[in-house]
Amino acid sequence: MQNRLQEFNPAESTYLDLRGKVRQDLNKELKILLIGCGNIAHSYATAIHRHPDMVLSAVVDENIEAARAFGISFNCPFHTSLEDYLAGGNFADCGVICTPPSRHADIAIHLMQRGTNILCEIPFAPDSAAAEKMIDVSRAFGVHLMMGSRFRYITDIIHARGLIQSGILGRILVFEIDFRDVVDNSNHKRFQSEAGYGGVLMDGGIHAIDIARYFFGPLLRIRAEEAQRHQFQDVEDTVKLDMRTISGAIGTAQLSWTIKNACNDYIRIYGTQGILCIGWKKSMYRLNGVVDWIKFGEGYRTLESMTRQMENLIDAVIGEGIPEITAEDGQESVRALEAAYQSLPTGNWINLNTVSEQAVSPSLKRNFTVLRPSKPPPPGV
Repeated sequence: MQNRLQEFNPAESTYLDLRGKVRQDLNKELKILLIGCGNIAHSYATAIHRHPDMVLSAVVDENIEAARAFGISFNCPFHTSLEDYLAGGNFADCGVICTPPSRHADIAIHLMQRGTNILCEIPFAPDSAAAEKMIDVSRAFGVHLMMGSRFRYITDIIHARGLIQSGILGRILVFEIDFRDVVDNSNHKRFQSEAGYGGVLMDGGIHAIDIARYFFGPLLRIRAEEAQRHQFQDVEDTVKLDMRTISGAIGTAQLSWTIKNACNDYIRIYGTQGILCIGWKKSMYRLNGVVDWIKFGEGYRTLESMTRQMENLIDAVIGEGIPEITAEDGQESVRALEAAYQSLPTGNWINLNTVSEQAVSPSLKRNFTVLRPSKPPPPGV
């Protein structure tokens, strides 16, 4: 979409009664629209195609070859613009947005105004103001708005969070997240700044921020430092991201497209009574004074996690569940990412001063006990 869509006038719509309507016929498949036909969209399309309660009703991509290929592969109509899709009038129950983040708000708003529930891939919005506008529209039209975050639906991460909340590791003091891998991005438009993306901080840092919030609650402060650029001069390709959470835990995320993680795990959590590691192929934990590691989980499985995420969305739409990740989670992640980019030139800490109960997702409210530090950390820590 090169141009912004014209503003939608509810008074002229014959679909006004679709706003937030819970599907009455539960035996009917939910129609899913997919906007953007890149790599992550293919995983979504596969999960939708294989699910008995969902049908991929249409795909949209400005690249006609990509759109046509998706349409043929998944036996559904394809469109090269959102305007073309909207002109048909047969709106989907849910839309999954997988475009560059600069387009997320515009697309989401126009779909929500027509009664479509939205799952918006991470990063949720180009900035916090756009995220707030998306939330306002979702409330006004009574539709669900969720941020896409596949890591929250990984079995090992769900299991690990349960172990932490059980207290088996004691008080959590430190966590490490490692998204370093050598990737050739020279021909991939999503890493070009003119396409509406940043560099590795936006690509991997937003996931690290959401993982930290999922385990330890809202962030209090954040800072980012950049290593010398190697692959690109216009975007960052190696970054260290430091975070302090409302629970008192501090953590670091190592992000790179240029150097590789030497270990097989991508999350390490250190408590006063043990350590827990979450890996791409296996996860495990070990208590203090014990020699053997206890293994759990099944490793990282993209398709399974996306299927769970889509099931969570449709359960919310039909009134049989609540979102495990909310639009407010998306907004707070965007706020933290903005602060990280603000910090990047200097490496200084940026305070996130407006942490509120609204920033905590329903699952955190049920299971997370806020442990505020007894006193603020000294400057520079």
